[in-house]
Amino acid sequence: MNFALDPRITLATGLAAQPGVYALLLGSGASTGAGIPTGWGVVENLVRKVAAAANENLEPTGDWEAWWHSYSKGEELGYSSLLKQLASTAPARQALLKGFFEPSADDREDGLKVPGPAHRAIAELVVRGTIRVIITTNFDRLIEQALEAEGVMPQVISTDAAFANMEPLQHTKATVIKLHGDYANLEQRNTVEELSKYPKATSAQLGRVLDEYGLVVSGWSGEWDHALVAAIEASSNRRYPFYWTARSELGAVAKRLTARGGVQTVSSVTADDCFPDLLARVEAVESLTEPPASLDLKLARLKRELPNPIRHLEVRDLFEAEMLALRTWVTERPRSPFDNTIAGYDLELDAIAVRFQSLFKLFATGILLDRDRQHSDLWVWVVQQALNVRNNDPSGAFTRE
Repeated sequence: MNFALDPRITLATGLAAQPGVYALLLGSGASTGAGIPTGWGVVENLVRKVAAAANENLEPTGDWEAWWHSYSKGEELGYSSLLKQLASTAPARQALLKGFFEPSADDREDGLKVPGPAHRAIAELVVRGTIRVIITTNFDRLIEQALEAEGVMPQVISTDAAFANMEPLQHTKATVIKLHGDYANLEQRNTVEELSKYPKATSAQLGRVLDEYGLVVSGWSGEWDHALVAAIEASSNRRYPFYWTARSELGAVAKRLTARGGVQTVSSVTADDCFPDLLARVEAVESLTEPPASLDLKLARLKRELPNPIRHLEVRDLFEAEMLALRTWVTERPRSPFDNTIAGYDLELDAIAVRFQSLFKLFATGILLDRDRQHSDLWVWVVQQALNVRNNDPSGAFTRE
């Protein structure tokens, strides 16, 4: 068999078919689009601070890595080793890292260090009940902020002690497990030693998630997180599929983890591209699943009331309710990444056509049965309202040429 479906298709159908069964694993790449630096970006910034404190003039475009090797006489440069030297205690590390995660006034004005497209799409997936468990190695609070903006107050676990009093995962709307801690919490895991082994409660809960949930990885390389890599490798008997998305070529660790059977990869996609696209696909699949009985009841009601001359208002109410639902969907649906390709255009059209399917069937049935043309003004109104919907579409899909 040479043909294989795009993993994004199988993932979207899986999410729609089994809401709450998949967990997300988010690394630093999930937040870089929002202006949060990766671990290596933090290293670069810290090296420049070292140079400034050493009265060395390191140009913004200069080779900061070469400067470090020269200055340190060949000392190996890494996030763990550098942070350990600059801040030997947990409070010192907290103070040193705070500025990388909290937005300044200028940051907020520029839309940086605030929830981005990936965080907002994930929050919408949570609201829909598609996702309930989010594991992250990030210190930032962008996913929590995105959830709170949607009215979801997540259960946040950022310390080993917090696992003792947590609600069962299946009983919460959303649980965010911050494996390495929170930037504002003193119990952070930064150094190689801290990342080599998780405490007992953390290991137990992580093992349970990896065993009982499907997994979608985004923005995580695995290069530094030895304990997390070991936990994934130990979860050999996975109950549900494993997906790995990456913006560039996989590193050695990621290749090793994805080489195992059953892991599907999606390459050349950022988190800001991946999750809005995934949300649009899930939405398209779910819109097909309107219970047949529901549409059948609407059609039966239309057939019963249309011939009755005193039931005109009831017939109009039926179509007004349908148009209200469509306007709400168009207005509230997130912007999906539209790349001006035929495939992207077709994806938009499919989502729109599927969502309008119920209206189409009611409209066609009504015209067919309105043999005396008693409702001509209603059919004209429906067409006008459908055309007006495009003015409320935030994605612009209705107005693209």
